[in-house]
Amino acid sequence: MRYDLIVIGSGPAGQKGAIAAAKLEKRVAIIDRSHSQVGGVCLHTGTIPSKTMREAIMHLTGFRQRNVYGERYREKRHIKMADLRRQIAYVLDHEVAVIHDQLDRNGVDSY
Repeated sequence: MRYDLIVIGSGPAGQKGAIAAAKLEKRVAIIDRSHSQVGGVCLHTGTIPSKTMREAIMHLTGFRQRNVYGERYREKRHIKMADLRRQIAYVLDHEVAVIHDQLDRNGVDSY
């Protein structure tokens, strides 16, 4: 048998289960619908994109910086969807890379 455990779904629970089994010296594979989009719904359509959008808006409007810099801080007057999409894509790409690195470091094959 090639694997001791095959985990279906690469969301947070799948990742943790796969890595925990690998640390117990089990041969583990994790399978998801799209190999390039590990992370599940939480990462791609749920929590992470919505929180990233919220944080990007707060940053671009200067909401947090006003308390630090006062009137000297100049916020962006016109926020475009392209600004938000760019920030979301950056965060998602980073998070996918982190997940792939964690799986690779622990010897978990992903399909």
